Amino acid sequence: MRWRNTPKARVVILALGSRGDVEPCIALALGLQNEGHETVILALDDFRNTITSAGIGFASAGASLPEPQQASKHLDWALAHAYRHQLIAVGGTHLWLRSIAPSVAHAMLRLIRPSDVIISGILTLDGAFALHTALGCRLAIALFAPCLPTRHGASLIEPAIPQADTTLNRWAGSISWSIGVRWSRPSGAIIRRAMRQPRQGAKRAFTSTEKVPLLLAVSTLLVPSAPDWPSPVRFTGPWITRQPVEWEPPHDLRAFLSTRPVPIYVGFGSVGHPNDLHLLIDAARVAGVSIVTNKPRGSKTKSGPLTPELFVASDLPHLWLFRQLAGVIHHGSAGTTMTALHAGVPSTASPHQFDQSYYARRLSQLRVGPTAVPRRQLNRDRLVGLMKGLTCPGAGYPEQAQIIMMRAVLEDGVAQAVRVLHSEDVL
Repeated sequence: MRWRNTPKARVVILALGSRGDVEPCIALALGLQNEGHETVILALDDFRNTITSAGIGFASAGASLPEPQQASKHLDWALAHAYRHQLIAVGGTHLWLRSIAPSVAHAMLRLIRPSDVIISGILTLDGAFALHTALGCRLAIALFAPCLPTRHGASLIEPAIPQADTTLNRWAGSISWSIGVRWSRPSGAIIRRAMRQPRQGAKRAFTSTEKVPLLLAVSTLLVPSAPDWPSPVRFTGPWITRQPVEWEPPHDLRAFLSTRPVPIYVGFGSVGHPNDLHLLIDAARVAGVSIVTNKPRGSKTKSGPLTPELFVASDLPHLWLFRQLAGVIHHGSAGTTMTALHAGVPSTASPHQFDQSYYARRLSQLRVGPTAVPRRQLNRDRLVGLMKGLTCPGAGYPEQAQIIMMRAVLEDGVAQAVRVLHSEDVL
């Protein structure tokens, strides 16, 4: 549907973060461009080609994802050990965001105009609100995980009691929300000084979200609605990126995918480590399977078949890839979790940090794969167990994955998001 009678806007989407933060924003940007709006995505330099090749304007945040063994001593240690405990992950993320804050803030100040529409994720929340207040920009917030405080444990990424409806969960949710707001403050503080705006605390930031539309770009298959969320929360469904019709996989990948038994995907996205490749090769040999994985950050390995059991891929469209495989073992990010469900193949997770444990738990509850194993507990034998469990003929995972897929593809998250933005007078 085109909203022909509304003036067309310049929409700036602030997609600071990893691939899981960027790909949904690409899908939304394409939907907005189809309505005639101009779109620009501000993101890390890692995703310049991904964004521009989709035909979307790219604005550099002036920074990149941290590379293993190339960051500061403390940040590098935190990156290498983030999967061991949430506190390490939280501290490491704050160190990184503080180190890139000047670049991000100045990029936002240069890019955003008073007439723009801003759609911001949580990592740029503070600065987006400052620009909204100072310049009069229209603003909407986009979340890809249920991080808003609520009593309802099933609708919260870090609940005190997952299956209960209790004030303890709301307190736990307030902590998670405060952490997210704190991450946005280093760049937000620079913008607020430039805009002569007062500092905003976590409580005020939560109150501010009640004044602008908040798009929860997740599936109701994964996240049940919480009755005590603030009224501006709007479920849209996930924003899924489709691969271009003309896209063709590399010949060596096609050859690898033709092997029997059908390969499994095992990959941990931006939280993966170069040492993971040794674990995957060892486990594949013991299990008697072949594996496709994504190239870990910081790895010097070239894309292609590394061993007869392991193919290392780089920048492949996940939806296409997952549909060719017998199953998927991933890190549990929102984007990869939903893509695996859309692919209709068995899937499970080995969560590292943040919302990944939530989505890993929800996958188990959907019965599309075996029970998740946290990354800190993952070794060769446990990975072998996950791979064998994923492909066990009598487990019923392929059939259940197909049932969930048929429900998942009915959600058109991008179209719903565009409708919400129009109905809330953001566009």
